[in-house]
Amino acid sequence: MNSGNPQLAQGMRQSMVMGASMQLFLRALQATQTELTQMATHALNSNPALEEVEAPPPEDDVLPAPDYEASERHASMMESLPQQTTLSAHLEEQVLQSALPRVLEQDALALIARLDTHGFFAESPEMLGLPEARLRRALQVVQDLEPAGVGASDLRESLLLQLRREGEEKGLAYRIVNECWDDLTRHRFPQIARALGVNEEAIGIAVHRISRLNPDPGSLFSAVEQPIGAPDIIVLRRGKELSVSLSGEMVPHLALSAQYREMLAEQSDKAELRRYLSQCFREGRELIRAIEKRQETILAVARAIVERQRDFFLRGPSNMLPLRMEEIAEATQMHTSTVSRAVNGKYLRCEYGVYELRAFFTAALPSTDGENHTSVSIRAQIRALIDAENPAAPLSDAAIEKLLAGRGITVARRTIAKYRDQLRILPASLRKIR
Repeated sequence: MNSGNPQLAQGMRQSMVMGASMQLFLRALQATQTELTQMATHALNSNPALEEVEAPPPEDDVLPAPDYEASERHASMMESLPQQTTLSAHLEEQVLQSALPRVLEQDALALIARLDTHGFFAESPEMLGLPEARLRRALQVVQDLEPAGVGASDLRESLLLQLRREGEEKGLAYRIVNECWDDLTRHRFPQIARALGVNEEAIGIAVHRISRLNPDPGSLFSAVEQPIGAPDIIVLRRGKELSVSLSGEMVPHLALSAQYREMLAEQSDKAELRRYLSQCFREGRELIRAIEKRQETILAVARAIVERQRDFFLRGPSNMLPLRMEEIAEATQMHTSTVSRAVNGKYLRCEYGVYELRAFFTAALPSTDGENHTSVSIRAQIRALIDAENPAAPLSDAAIEKLLAGRGITVARRTIAKYRDQLRILPASLRKIR
């Protein structure tokens, strides 16, 4: 390679700048509003060419929105983020770097999108509607990722995954979790010893081993979740029209300093100072553009979500429709990983409350009425049924199961109990007013 070729050197410099700009944009995109404020504050303190200015009035567009600009179309560059700060982004990076077959990669990403902040499935992975063989392979991919224990349906399965990862599948700790879970959670160690035919001392050692496992695989990443009090997106209803806008409540607004721009023009005869000021201006412009592109991308994704979940915003949570992240990626001409970063830790406020953008991606539940139902719509119907119940004779989970079945919705009783717990509603026996 001829390093003396000026055209080649210039091309290499441009490539490096593009790579650094892309990484800065991706950092800004996946950042929550709090993290973005921290980034901007650091830049303001270290870069004299930057200054904070008054925020412009929020943009307020009524759907249907104009065509979305394809923020970043090149998939290989979308996968280049060097530092992940959220659990989902950390897992996605591992998948995207694993050179998996395209279908398996997309299935694994779809599963990751449905993990909660603990790394567990908030909804059954079967709700994706994938063929059993594809679901099994994708689930294996997710459960093989770091940190160990992600991709489990509950705490028990997570602990089993962690022990299996350590090669302890035939050990006593694994047997206790696998065969004596109820006794373990109730600290009934003598019963465990009798059931497994070992002495209590051995049980104590194994239980200590279990206690050293991580009950919350996502805990290292949960600190970066965005507080619900600061939504990124505001959705307002005006009759049958919906407006979608950025809130801009916490996002800093930066500009290049006019004072330093004049200084740069005046220092044409001082090469070293001019180089320093030029670098400050270049880094400042890149950060400003990265923040602008972040906002444009989040707004485009939010508009696409609102457009496809129009019934939710017009008629309430019981009308949320199934939606896949791939649909939004196709509609916005973005890579799926870009959409995932744009929705993770970003919140939307509407008349029905505050929702993480990720919450609008959910699979269809089985039904016989020809309609598509999601876990959100089912929870809303459960809430409505309980709100309308007779306090002297509250509805049991079995009764709710029958009522939903009468509407053509098939939901297992244990799933109803889980949704009721998520709604913070007590069991029927504790709701009864005598």
